[in-house]
Amino acid sequence: MKSKIFIAVLLSALSSLANAHYSGPFLFWGVENLNNMKIPTLQAIDDLSLRDIYSKASAIVIFIRNATTKLSYENFPELSDIISKNEWLYLPQETLSSDPLEYNINAEVFTLTGPVIMQDNEIAAFYRDAQINYGNKNVLGILAARNENNEHLISKRQAREVITENYDISTTPATPDEQEDNRIYAVRGKIIFYTASIPVFKFTNKKGESESIKLQKHAAVTHDDRPNKEIPGQLDQRKLVVKYVLSDDIIYLRFVFTVSGGSWSMNTIELEYPDNPQIPKTMTIVGRPPAAPVGNSSFVCGDTFIYQNGAASLTLKNVQIQPFMSTNNISFFGTPMDCIGVTSPAIIAGIFTTSILLIVLSIALTAIMDIHTPNRFENRNSKQLTFTIQE
Repeated sequence: MKSKIFIAVLLSALSSLANAHYSGPFLFWGVENLNNMKIPTLQAIDDLSLRDIYSKASAIVIFIRNATTKLSYENFPELSDIISKNEWLYLPQETLSSDPLEYNINAEVFTLTGPVIMQDNEIAAFYRDAQINYGNKNVLGILAARNENNEHLISKRQAREVITENYDISTTPATPDEQEDNRIYAVRGKIIFYTASIPVFKFTNKKGESESIKLQKHAAVTHDDRPNKEIPGQLDQRKLVVKYVLSDDIIYLRFVFTVSGGSWSMNTIELEYPDNPQIPKTMTIVGRPPAAPVGNSSFVCGDTFIYQNGAASLTLKNVQIQPFMSTNNISFFGTPMDCIGVTSPAIIAGIFTTSILLIVLSIALTAIMDIHTPNRFENRNSKQLTFTIQE
């Protein structure tokens, strides 16, 4: 009873401190050690601690509520029950210094609408779904308020998702404030592409020298679903278009995902380097390409993938990709399918070694079983025993 009263007081405090112009106050729950966070009363949490909370969570679920909706135990019983079973942290500040979507790839935003009871059910349902996918105590829940201008907790990359039928990447300008220094390329509800290592592009420059460029900063990220009109009957495909910003130039990459037989594969990457038009426009995978079933499955691999055409090559390492998402309402990666699969060189070597040992053991047991003891014995009164080779 006391815990219910305490939670009701807490929810009431959240409601009374909400400001229509900001996204706070905030309520964090779900992951461990939130209770141990030492935050001065009515002061903002430092940015380092905030990022640490984001990074320790396997997934983040952010709920945006209407600031005019009164929060109480009676209105939000399921939310109160979830909070009572988890560690939590209350932040009275009006804004967050770091955006959760920028520091956790498995972060999703839900806007609560409709009656209060429906909002309460949505919070419980979405949060429990995330727990099923990522495990208990691994999902960070965040409750925030909707601001006056509908500027929710979304990343800059999501705000820039402008897709049109006649999209032309060559006419898309890049400004310094659009640049992002990360390796997450996402188009909400369409494609998620993540690489732990910076893509490396190698080519021969105008002087005939070999040059290597690390594609670290990128600007516009979008997708292209237009069919290839030049090839009738072209297989279904989708392209992830990423605009990389160099010190004095730009590079466009189109990651081409082709669908065939219910599975997708990334066999080619299209490249546009305005400063070096002599570089080939298309690079093909060397070896086995990333591939997975279409739907709620993502491809995960720690291997190195090389796309090459002559002296030009692009190296990707340690990637997770999901180009055909099954719903527009979620940006989490689906069920991961590791490139290692069921077998690996280590497993095959172990099976081979075990087989050799079993064969040797079988031969030894057979030899032991073929040993026979004599069935006749000598004594003083009998004739001396003789054995021939035939016996």
